Amino acid sequence: MLICEGLGFSSLVSLWDQPVGTIAAYDHASEEVLNYDQVFVRDFVPSSLAFVMNGVPDIVKKFLLKTLQLQGWEKRIDRFKLGEVAMPASFKVFHIPVRKTDTIVADFGESAMGRVASVDSGFWWIILLRAYTKSTGDLTLAETPECQKGMRLTLSLCLSEGFDTFPTLLCADCYSMID
Repeated sequence: MLICEGLGFSSLVSLWDQPVGTIAAYDHASEEVLNYDQVFVRDFVPSSLAFVMNGVPDIVKKFLLKTLQLQGWEKRIDRFKLGEVAMPASFKVFHIPVRKTDTIVADFGESAMGRVASVDSGFWWIILLRAYTKSTGDLTLAETPECQKGMRLTLSLCLSEGFDTFPTLLCADCYSMID
């Protein structure tokens, strides 16, 4: 972890003492964190590229595997049930010192600021997987059945002809906040 601290990554988020990402932003002047204490898929990409370029690819691999695992969770936004196709927009790790355990909560748009659905997370995940494999030469991760399924699910969601559960249609109350 000394390499990460030297790079200025004091924003690391750990799950069971293993780094799995970085928080989106940290404002030292504010006590209110809003949802910036979460690891956002899109916002982690620049940090992950720095990790890979500086010889710390394990964090990126753990992030890719954790978000892939979260993709398989059952998701609900209000009364809509999304299939396993959607990738989370973000996730938050809760440390429970009394039980000496951690829990992770994925956000598919139901609790993020503005309740924005994870429209682009799957594409960012695929881009990051490609960057990881190109820079490390580790093709075994991308070739696993789980990663192949994750890519297939993301592409099937975004290239489908029907839009009954397409994420952009589930956030009508904040359509102007999608960036």
